[in-house]
Amino acid sequence: MLDKLKTLLKSSVNFPSPPAVAQQIIALAGDPEIDLLRVAAAISKDPGLTAKVLRVANSPLYSKRRQSQNLRQALVVLGLNAATTLALGFSLVGTYRNIKGPGIDYTRFWRKTILSASAARAFAEQQNIAATEDIFLAALLQDIAILAIDRAMPDFYAALPKPYGHAELASYERTRLGEDHAQIGGWLLGQWHLPESLCRSVEWSHGAPASSRGTPAGIAAGCVALGAECVEMLLATQAPADVGELATHAEEWLGIGADQLAETMARIVEEIPETEKLFDTGLLPAELALAMLDQARELLLIRNLQAIEQVTTLRETTADLEARAVALEDQHRRDPLTGLYNRGHLDQVLATEFEGARRHGWPLSVVFVDLDRFKSINDTYGHPAGDMVLVGTAQRIISVARATDCVARYGGEEFVVVLPGLDTPAAETVCRRLIARLRNTRYEVQDATVTVTASLGLATYDAETPFESVNELIEAADRAVYAAKRGGRDRLVRHDARRRPAVAGSVALQAAR
Repeated sequence: MLDKLKTLLKSSVNFPSPPAVAQQIIALAGDPEIDLLRVAAAISKDPGLTAKVLRVANSPLYSKRRQSQNLRQALVVLGLNAATTLALGFSLVGTYRNIKGPGIDYTRFWRKTILSASAARAFAEQQNIAATEDIFLAALLQDIAILAIDRAMPDFYAALPKPYGHAELASYERTRLGEDHAQIGGWLLGQWHLPESLCRSVEWSHGAPASSRGTPAGIAAGCVALGAECVEMLLATQAPADVGELATHAEEWLGIGADQLAETMARIVEEIPETEKLFDTGLLPAELALAMLDQARELLLIRNLQAIEQVTTLRETTADLEARAVALEDQHRRDPLTGLYNRGHLDQVLATEFEGARRHGWPLSVVFVDLDRFKSINDTYGHPAGDMVLVGTAQRIISVARATDCVARYGGEEFVVVLPGLDTPAAETVCRRLIARLRNTRYEVQDATVTVTASLGLATYDAETPFESVNELIEAADRAVYAAKRGGRDRLVRHDARRRPAVAGSVALQAAR
């Protein structure tokens, strides 16, 4: 059916060819040698068109201070491009305004067409587009194919269920023809040899493809489409329930927020009286327009508040999820009994700190802590008592460590303390404090009081002992803790590369050969 329609449109004698004056203006618009006298001559052939151009030049819509007394002055004020574009739009509208048909409400059609052009220009100015008249013309012509279809196929729209809106009309066309009037309109203007940018704006007047948004062509089409949606809402017979979709499109197509949308809509309503003068027609009762605008503003405000609430809720949800993720990640790094870091996390910390110490030349101390005769606690009092001792030991280690230190359960009754930035003397001070604190801790187990000591092994990476790898550092601390065990327990042994492990007894540190 679409091919048949286009054949009819190409062969039609009454429509859709532009009128004679419009054809001359189209030819002038495509002429690189266009000059003011030729444009004035073409426009002056139509007295009504001449009057409209003069009225536009002197209209508050264009914010011109100097009044134009004749067509030549008007063309100078407007500029050739703007004057040519506006004249073409007025000529086409004037020609086709008297077309009638059985399936279309033509009174509403022209009200919407003229209001949409005014609205599209308002959005073009909001977007700081220089050639606003090009947007104005595209909006005037965006529904031109509806006239063409109704002229070529008089019964086509008669079957359209009523009442209908613009969206229902376009859906009906796509179902019956495979394309809607925007796509057919773009093709039709191409047959008239109008500029490609104008054809594209009409073709995309229901929304530019996502890939074209943000481009000059996409922004131009967005102004036309958004203007039409605003007017569709203003012409509605009930409250603008679709303002949410309008606000969404304003953001997607032109990056306009709810506040900017409300301001532009207010401007569109304010300009209605002047637009009515330009086209010699009544468009919308002022009180109805203001009432609809107030309803739209209220709904936009509510939408804005809802959006703010949604963003706040989303941020809170995101923060909660992030906190949960951090907590879950931390849980995976922890020993479930003592709450200390586990072996996997310890390996990561050791690798990171060793690399930092080697790169920057600062010391790194590692302490192995092994509880003395811990097996006898489990054998004598049971595993719950052993667990209590392990938890208590973990708490004592944390109490002497810094916030920047890493305390981990290495396995069984063994613990490791990583002391970044501490040299051997400073690390020994921490170890002595820990030995004393463990020695002075009493555990009430069943009917007995139990004390559990620990053997400590210390190794330090520094200039005097530059270990080749983190594994060598750990092995050195491990050998030192076993030396402490062999030396009588309840003591610290530090690794010394030049000597056998040095032992810190219960009273003082002694160098053992």
